[in-house]
Amino acid sequence: MSIEPDNKAKYIKLIKNTIIASILITLSLSLLQIPKDFFGDAVGVADEGTADVTFAKIEDKDCQGRETVNIDGKRYVVTDTGKKIAALSENESLHEAFGLYSADKVIENVSYLRPFNECQGFWKGYYADIEYYRDEDGFIFPASFTYSEYVLYKGNGGTFTNNGR
Repeated sequence: MSIEPDNKAKYIKLIKNTIIASILITLSLSLLQIPKDFFGDAVGVADEGTADVTFAKIEDKDCQGRETVNIDGKRYVVTDTGKKIAALSENESLHEAFGLYSADKVIENVSYLRPFNECQGFWKGYYADIEYYRDEDGFIFPASFTYSEYVLYKGNGGTFTNNGR
C-alpha cells in the first residue's frame, strides 16, 4: 500500500471482505458441525457421499436411559423388568406377586409401564402408577386386566382397545 497510495481504498476493501468471508466460513462450518455432534458422525450434512438417515437411529430413552413405549400416542417408560404378577382368583386384577397367591394364575417376566411425564422428575417414577404390563412375549395389556382377561386376549392374538377392551 505504501507503493501505490491511489489503490489504498481498494486494498482496505479487499482486506475487509476477506475478514468478513473468513468469519462467515468459520460460522457456517461450526453450524454444520452441530448436527454431527448431536446425532453422531454417521450423519452427512455437507460431506460428499451418502449417509444414513439419522432420525432412524435415534432411540427413545428417558432421562435415565430406560426404554420408552408408545401406546395410543402416549409415551410410557419401562421402569421394572423381570417381575412376577399374580391373582388369587380368575376375576381379580393382576398385581405384584407377594404373599399368598395362586400358583396357576401367575405371569412371570413382566415389565411395568408407567407414564413418561411422571417418570422424569425427582422420584424418577417411583410413585407413578403402573398403567400397563408387558409380558415376556411383548404382549402389552392394561394394569386393570384380570387373569381371565389376560388369558382371553393373549389367546386372541393380543388385540384389545382402550374404549371397551
